[in-house]
Amino acid sequence: MKVDVHHHAIFPKYRDRLAELGIGAQPGIGLPEWSARDSLAMMDRVGIDLAILSAGSPGFFFGDAGLARELCRQTNDDLAATVAEHPGRFLAFVAMPLPSVEDALAELDRVGSGKAFAGVGLLTNYAGRYLGDPAFDPLLAELNRRACVVHVHPTLPVHYPAAEIDLRPSLIEYVFDSTRALVNLMLNGVPDRFPQIRWIFSHCGGTAPFLAGRLAIAEPLPELTKVDGVYRTMRSFYYDFALATTPYALGSVALLTGDERLLVGSDFPFVDAGTVHACFDEATEVLGPASMQVVAVDNPARLFKEVI
Repeated sequence: MKVDVHHHAIFPKYRDRLAELGIGAQPGIGLPEWSARDSLAMMDRVGIDLAILSAGSPGFFFGDAGLARELCRQTNDDLAATVAEHPGRFLAFVAMPLPSVEDALAELDRVGSGKAFAGVGLLTNYAGRYLGDPAFDPLLAELNRRACVVHVHPTLPVHYPAAEIDLRPSLIEYVFDSTRALVNLMLNGVPDRFPQIRWIFSHCGGTAPFLAGRLAIAEPLPELTKVDGVYRTMRSFYYDFALATTPYALGSVALLTGDERLLVGSDFPFVDAGTVHACFDEATEVLGPASMQVVAVDNPARLFKEVI
C-alpha cells in the first residue's frame, strides 16, 4: 500500500470561519479549494492508495484559545467523517488547539484513540513558541506515553523580513521554520526525553540536512549539551519529501538518513495534481525504483503498523 503522509483537507466550515476573520493560507494568499473527490482523483492518478489527512497551516490559533478549540473540534469531527466515508483511502492526524496544553490534552483524549487517526499533527510554532518549549512538556509526555506518530507541518514565524524579501513567505520561511522547530527540539533534549514519539518533518526537514554537519561541529558548545549526537538524533526522525524532490533536497536528506527514514508527501491541494505527479516522477529518478518502493510502501507499513 502506497501512503502519502502530507496531504491536506480544507473543510467548508473552517474555510468560511477563516474568511470571516480575513485569514488566508498565508498573507495575501487564500486557501485552495478541496474535496475528498479531488483528493481521490489525484491519488488514483499518481498511484497513492492511502492519504493521511491533516489541516496544516495556518492552523487554528489566532490569538483566541476558544476559537482554536472550536475550530479543532470541528476539523477533527470532519476528518473522522471523511475517513469513515472512504474506508481504506484516508486516515488523519489529530488537529491540536495549541498553545493551550490543557485544551490540546482534552482534544487528544476526545478523539486520539479513534480508528480514524494515525497520529497527531503539529505546527512548527504556536505564537512564536516552538515545540521544545518546556511549557509543552505535559503534552509531549502524553504523546510519548501513547507512542504517537507526530507530523510537524511548517507555519510562518512570528517575525520574518516581509518588506525586504518580496516573495510569498511559504517559499522560504516554511523550510526555515521546519529547521527552527527541529533544532529547537534537539536543543531541549526532546528526542531523548520522549523517545517513544515518532517525529515526521515536512519538506525533507527544511534546511536541517544541509546544517547537520555545521551543528555536529558545534557539539562541544554549551548550547548543545542536551543533544546526544546531532547526526544520531537527526537520523532518528522521519522526513516527508513534499515539494522537496530535487536531488539537492531529497538527495541531501537521503544521504543523511538512508531511505528507511523517508516518506511520501504530496502537499495536495496546495500543490496541484500535475505538479504532484511531476514531483513523484522526480523522486523516483533521485531515489531509484527500489528505494521508492521502500519509501512509499515499506516505511509507512512499519511506522503505522497499528492502523494500516
